[in-house]
Amino acid sequence: MPPSRHHAPPFPGSRRRPGTGSGRTHVTAPAKSAARAGGEAREVEWQLTAPDLAVVRRWLEQHSVLGELTIEPLPSQQLRDRYLDTEDWRVFRAGFALRLREKGAEAEATLKSLRSARDDVADRRELTEALPESRPQALAHASGPVGSRVCDVAGVKPLRTLFEVRTARQRFAVRTGNPAVDVGEVALDEARFSRGKGRRRPMLLTRVELEVIGPDSAPLERLAQQLRSECSLCPATENKFAVGLRSASLAPPRVAGPDREPAPPPAVIHASTRAGDFAAEVLRRLVLEWQANEPPARLGEGPEALHKLRVTARRMQTVLNLFRSCLPAGLRRSQPTLKGLLDALGVVRDADIRLEAANSFRRGLPEGDRAGLDPLLQHLQSERTRARTIMLRALDAKRTRDWLDTLPDQLTRAPLPTASVSARNAPALAVVPDLIDQRYRKLRKSARRLTRKSSIPEFHQVRVRAKKLRYALEVIAPTYGKPAEKMLAALHKLQSKLGTQHDADVISRYLTQLASRPPASFSAPTFFMMGRMAEVHARQAAHLGGKVERPWRKVRGRHWKALRARMARDTLSMSDSQDGPVSLSHAVGGNGSFSGAAGRWAFRDASGHRVWN
Repeated sequence: MPPSRHHAPPFPGSRRRPGTGSGRTHVTAPAKSAARAGGEAREVEWQLTAPDLAVVRRWLEQHSVLGELTIEPLPSQQLRDRYLDTEDWRVFRAGFALRLREKGAEAEATLKSLRSARDDVADRRELTEALPESRPQALAHASGPVGSRVCDVAGVKPLRTLFEVRTARQRFAVRTGNPAVDVGEVALDEARFSRGKGRRRPMLLTRVELEVIGPDSAPLERLAQQLRSECSLCPATENKFAVGLRSASLAPPRVAGPDREPAPPPAVIHASTRAGDFAAEVLRRLVLEWQANEPPARLGEGPEALHKLRVTARRMQTVLNLFRSCLPAGLRRSQPTLKGLLDALGVVRDADIRLEAANSFRRGLPEGDRAGLDPLLQHLQSERTRARTIMLRALDAKRTRDWLDTLPDQLTRAPLPTASVSARNAPALAVVPDLIDQRYRKLRKSARRLTRKSSIPEFHQVRVRAKKLRYALEVIAPTYGKPAEKMLAALHKLQSKLGTQHDADVISRYLTQLASRPPASFSAPTFFMMGRMAEVHARQAAHLGGKVERPWRKVRGRHWKALRARMARDTLSMSDSQDGPVSLSHAVGGNGSFSGAAGRWAFRDASGHRVWN
């Protein structure tokens, strides 16, 4: 069992018991009945609007036998549901709705996925955990599939009640040839939602739900179609969670995605944009990215969410470094906090990479050899669990929360001087080209030293500098269009080769070091498989050293020249639209080369004559 969390629970005054935490293994149950017993399952149900439930009830009573199906009434239920989330919508951002349900003497907590896997039917992931009571405080002591996830996602943020629903439910069992086995259940729900601000009376929802029990959904699908046809029912356009939010006059955060609301347009530098203003605007957008990416990264159910959060942190670090002379000192002082978070996120990311490499290697082994690698996989999973515990502590640390909670206000209130001679007030189009050039020259200096026989640390230095240039270009890419996009694509290919080489070398050295001080559970077959895996990755790292020259040529070739020329044109255009010249630290000729002119930006016109701003 992994160690318990040491951060504060999601309920003030309560204590968290050790739970399954980040090391949990997720197994999808084949039937909804598994979720009822406590665990994970797929909820598959048809939701139909029903203006008059009496019509549907009479139809079901009149069709107790319907082909191969039999429909029998079940005891009715009185349900009381309470939906919870943190003030900053962490459960929602993690992709779930959290519900506490009271039905008679029973209570349970449920996490339901907000997205359906299908368009024609509600097909959602569902996790359920029995509770001793229906009060929210009971969830703070839960250590099962719901309690552990809520603890990870909410962290130190307390949960609040979004809205309540009281439902009178009439139920009918749907069976086939075996009368002892249910294939589904029909529920006739009359739900009353708690009143929101400005509402004079509770919202009432009448609905028919047909829920699949077991692996075969075809019988219930046919029944749903017949009910729609003969009772004049229509598919519901909203689930109860969405209706409840609307009833309570609550608006969750917008979530960008291919089938959701579009993301806001990127920040673009205009002629009048000041460097400090641009940096602050980019940081504001990155804070929103952090808020969106942190909850799913806390959930820890895959490496992708953590990777996105780490990229967001890298971009924030890039802006703070790139525009450090253009930002107030208070913002610059936050860099150590961000560096500590990046270190904690990086340890988990490294554990994810090792796990994926071991799983990939295991899949390529013959069936009889795979068991030998299992002790290594268990050790890697334990390492990841410990790393996630440390990461969650870092995210919940007072220093971190104070910084993240106050950063939006700092960016809004950040005073920028009005004097035109101030670095903070310099035009962004005048500042950015020189900042990008500085990072490019550092990359070029390291890359020029590389040969096929260069050491891994030398390749790694080029990788780090390529990554820093790429993050800097991502900040300003919307301003410079296709030249920046093509340069980014070339950098991505270079960084991908160097990153694969770096990961292979790190994994090889990790396995070698682990073999020198192994856990007691490792056996001779485990050592043998570790040796084979280390050899494969060491060979891959050595081989990739000869694959870097070509992508580097593309970075330093026409892509860089095109971007440099575009930056020169935009800066010249900006200086022509303002009073007086714009002073820079370098001059650029029309051929794209930097020359040591006296602090002026040089450019050649169409006839080849040198033009100075």
